[in-house]
Formats: sequence, structure tokens, C-alpha cells
Amino acid sequence: MQILIFSLLIIALVVYVIYKVKKTFTQKEIIGFLSLITALIIGMVYFNTIEENRLADSFKAHYLKEKNLDILKLSYNQTNIEVLNSSKQIFDFIYIIKKDDKEYVCEAKDVETQQIEDEYVFKKYKEECRLK
Repeated sequence: MQILIFSLLIIALVVYVIYKVKKTFTQKEIIGFLSLITALIIGMVYFNTIEENRLADSFKAHYLKEKNLDILKLSYNQTNIEVLNSSKQIFDFIYIIKKDDKEYVCEAKDVETQQIEDEYVFKKYKEECRLK
């Protein structure tokens, strides 16, 4: 988010400099420039959303394959500080499953994941479940 704000400030500075040099903008140039900026912001937000959902979707698919149960709701947070040259990350997952017509809240702590290109690989983990 800070990068986005900084980028917008730089763009505003560039527009101001161009305005001072050129003195006049046509309405067509302003609309074109603003639509380009809007398209870039929408594209960045869309890409960010896809990236955030990829880990959750991968864990749901992994859990379905391993336990043969669907995850109804899932929350996660990263517990380690990510090293830039490492593909290994550790997460805590909290999720709700439905088993035998009862809902359970489960926690899987310190789940080690490795990202290989566009795929996540999960190592063995222990989960603790309790009745919701």
C-alpha cells in the first residue's frame, strides 16, 4: 500500500511538471491519462487479490485430498519472517470443517509450506479440532 501511495505521488509530480512545461492539456489527454492510471490501479488490486487467494485455495485442495473433507471457512497468518531468497514459509491456519453434520473449528499451527513456481507444497502438520 505504501508503494502504491508513493507511486501515485511520483505520478502527480510528473503530471505537474508536464503541465508547467506544456501549460495546457486537452480534455482528451487528461481523460486518457486518468483512465490509464485507473486501469493500472485496478490491475494491481486484482493481481494482489489473486495472489492472496492462491495459498488459501491450495490449502483447501490439499486438505480435501488428504482428509476428504471440505473446508468451509479459512483464515491464516504467517508466523515467520520471510527470507527473500527462501521459498519456505510457515503459517498458522484456522478453519471450519463439517464432519458428521457437526461443525468443528480446527487449528493447524506451524505449517511449513514451500512455493514452487505457482504451486504450494505442504509438509506434514498436526491439527487440533474442537466442536464449534
